[in-house]
Amino acid sequence: MPEQTNPLADLNDIILPTEFETALPALGWWLLAGFMIVLLLLALFIAWRYWRLSQPRREAMAQLKQAELSFAELNLLLKRLALSYYPRQQVASLSGEAWLAFLDSKVKVPSGSFLELSAQWQHCLYAATPSSDSLACRDMAEQWIKRCRAPLTLATLFSLKGRNAIDNSARGEQHV
Repeated sequence: MPEQTNPLADLNDIILPTEFETALPALGWWLLAGFMIVLLLLALFIAWRYWRLSQPRREAMAQLKQAELSFAELNLLLKRLALSYYPRQQVASLSGEAWLAFLDSKVKVPSGSFLELSAQWQHCLYAATPSSDSLACRDMAEQWIKRCRAPLTLATLFSLKGRNAIDNSARGEQHV
């Protein structure tokens, strides 16, 4: 039988490099890092725009909490908030039942609908002194303001103009 030798005995020791190599990562890692940075910037921009689009709602809530508004002022506050999010042609001419139906169609309030409280709403709007019905109507209005959000479209998210400027430019009007 031939004598068996250990095959590992002929191997040399590992030669360690004298200096640490500082090679750059492969091109794919650079592309991935660039893509991740672009995605992060895009997410930050969209978050900033969403925050800017919700500014009218935050201002309306602050005004609602700041002072005790009359019912006519509360209705005006709802109208101004709706005008800041929806086109003027859709909102400005609404009143009465049509206005309450618009409020119901845009935001679902869990405690009911504005049309269900139509009689109380009209009574509170024109009454000289607040009645017991006004509390339910005020709660509905406060919930509507809390739940109201700007309609998110690519035009509203990526435009640096205001909402009304977007509507005017779509019709070919100049915003002055």
